[in-house]
Amino acid sequence: MNVNTTTFCRFLPLAPSLSVVTPPLRAPHDMAVAARQMGDSEDSILQGLLVYFSKFNYDKAKEQAEKERDLSRFSGSTVWHSLLSCVAQLAAVEKLYMNLSFLTAKGFLRKESSVRASYESLNLELNDLGYERRRCMGANGNPPTSGSGTLGSPGCDGILRHLCSHLVLFIKARLQMISFYEKLLEASMSRMMNFEDLLTNVTEIGIKNSRNFHHPILTPIKTNFTYECDILIHLLRSQLEMQHWRFLPSLIHLHDAHSKLNSWHSAIQPKETKKYGFGSNFLKSSPLPALYQWLWQAKAAFVSKFSLYFHETLATQSSPAEMKALISRQGQACDYVSKIQSFQRKSDAVSVCLVFEAAGVEDYRGAGYHHPQESVSTPKGLDSYPAIFSYPNNKAQDRWPSIVMRINDRANELTLLDGVVCFFDQQIGSTYFLCRVDPKITIVVVFDAKKSEKDSYIKDFIYDLALQLRCNKVFTNLKPK
Repeated sequence: MNVNTTTFCRFLPLAPSLSVVTPPLRAPHDMAVAARQMGDSEDSILQGLLVYFSKFNYDKAKEQAEKERDLSRFSGSTVWHSLLSCVAQLAAVEKLYMNLSFLTAKGFLRKESSVRASYESLNLELNDLGYERRRCMGANGNPPTSGSGTLGSPGCDGILRHLCSHLVLFIKARLQMISFYEKLLEASMSRMMNFEDLLTNVTEIGIKNSRNFHHPILTPIKTNFTYECDILIHLLRSQLEMQHWRFLPSLIHLHDAHSKLNSWHSAIQPKETKKYGFGSNFLKSSPLPALYQWLWQAKAAFVSKFSLYFHETLATQSSPAEMKALISRQGQACDYVSKIQSFQRKSDAVSVCLVFEAAGVEDYRGAGYHHPQESVSTPKGLDSYPAIFSYPNNKAQDRWPSIVMRINDRANELTLLDGVVCFFDQQIGSTYFLCRVDPKITIVVVFDAKKSEKDSYIKDFIYDLALQLRCNKVFTNLKPK
């Protein structure tokens, strides 16, 4: 099966002024009709407000909710008035959430972020509003239909309380995501991030809330929440697949993340028909919220890592010039291949390579795509340590036994994570620098001469490259500066 590299890279009005003039009297029937019409507009008002949420226009949502709340003082429904107040507060908190304000440094003696505290306060208020919902329910567990369109009626208030209970679930989901992002940021401070635990956490949040806050009126915020969870799941899954050097699963999850980001972008900007490729630069000076921008930046960083880990497979489908052009379109991400080539020339290294430890990987099938039913023999000996990238090609094959021996030296296990290991092979006069990139991937730089283990240019380049490929900094960048 040929791999198409182009597929890889496509990745209401204001309240009237008060007057002392007495309004004309209405017949009881006319007053009932007017009240029903006002009640019928509640769902459209809420839907309109939440559409502002989905397009990240939180200031407009807050402003409009406050106007509707002021107008509702004359409608006779305290539930509707209270719900609009909560929606206005929710808009303000959602703006803080999407800008990752909950990850900013906490003040002296502050135990909780203001974002979390605001959500919890709203949760209590909405929970109180929805507490009486069961009293408004019919025998079938649904709000009664009698008088359901009249503001202040048991039916109308019952529906509004029902919506409050859904918003309570949404806020609980937001609190779960805040905890997740805090764990994500904490994990980025470790030597090697445990993507499996993080993936399990966000997947559980997504599954647990897949059937929550499902009321049609809440579709805009439900859709955004789903996009957020799904994109995170695909990005984290792609990291896991790359750590095990699985080409097709890595590509599929990056493509799915890219597709959902493009769909989300189309939803928030319906007039924008352009779809963005894997290396889009539209985020420069963008007014879009920080969390949304970070998801695009994380995807671009992971695509760049993918282009290095599977460079050999991708290069067979295009010329070096085309590959360089495609990789250079990664926006803010890094062109690892060009970076390594430049280092190799300046340092006069014999070889710069990434070595994968296939030993113990049950489903290892080698480079590129393999049919699921294709029979692949388990590699043994030196063959179980393939070079997933090497520049120049195959320059270190005669030194492979020494490289594999050093990788397998468990005495270097922690050192490989913390920094760069250097050793000199006196028999052939070669110097080797090693550093762990991923749990089963090590970067190795070979020189045909004795080099000082304190050579800062070599060691700094190798360690910086390893840190970039671990992608810790990508997750550290979640924290607002």
